[in-house]
Amino acid sequence: MAERKTRVKQSSALPEDDLPPTAPKQTGARRGIQSADKATEVLLALVEAGRAAPLRELARAVGMPNSLAHRYLASLMTSGLAVQNEITGLYDLGPTALRIGASALGRLDPLRLASEAMPQLAAVTGLPTLLNVLGDRGPTIVRWERSRVPFITTLSVGSVFQLTNSATGRTLLAFTPARVRDHLIELAASKNFEKPPAKLLEHLEKIRKRGYDDAESVLIPGLAAISAPILDLQDEAVACLTLIGASADVSRIKTKAIKCLLETSVRVSQACGSTLTFS
Repeated sequence: MAERKTRVKQSSALPEDDLPPTAPKQTGARRGIQSADKATEVLLALVEAGRAAPLRELARAVGMPNSLAHRYLASLMTSGLAVQNEITGLYDLGPTALRIGASALGRLDPLRLASEAMPQLAAVTGLPTLLNVLGDRGPTIVRWERSRVPFITTLSVGSVFQLTNSATGRTLLAFTPARVRDHLIELAASKNFEKPPAKLLEHLEKIRKRGYDDAESVLIPGLAAISAPILDLQDEAVACLTLIGASADVSRIKTKAIKCLLETSVRVSQACGSTLTFS
């Protein structure tokens, strides 16, 4: 009699949430662990809440039952990523989350991130791209990315723009705390004999809403510029990117240039912790 062979169906030792997900269809997508993804969603809900929050609010934010959200929060608490107030029952970010955030901030280099984005910005717009910071003498060029189109100017790394009469200066001012901004405006007027334009504060508020400024140079005839800020975690300017060129060249591609500049500004700023977006 032929020996009968039996097959034993092996069961997975992993709970359903930890089973490897179906391979994604799109090329280049990464596979992950479903339970880790859900725990991350709960952690991000804590971040987005901006304060200590109740279980039901967090569960609603991630679209899961209270009981399941409670399990994930318990896991986050075990690792120190979350804590619960014993009196109120509210959940908040824990010490491990704070250490991770502090470590990430310590590794950020906004100028490096902005510099890495400059070649692509210059290539797409065809305009020279400048990286500027607010130095002791005013808005100062610290990096210059040349475009494919030859462009001759007296500007160079180390050149200083006017603070209140240039797109670069006004963009930096627009995202500087008011008490510091007002002092800088007074200093520019007294030291550099720079007369701020009328309704400057109204114009700075406009820049804050749209995310950029543009101007014709008052020092170099025929030169035009468009500037957008690089913002930090507090949505304050640490630098700004400026596209420059002959007025005719800038005018011809202005809409495209503004779009590309804003996209770059927001992307780099978000990598630095900013949450602002512009339309």
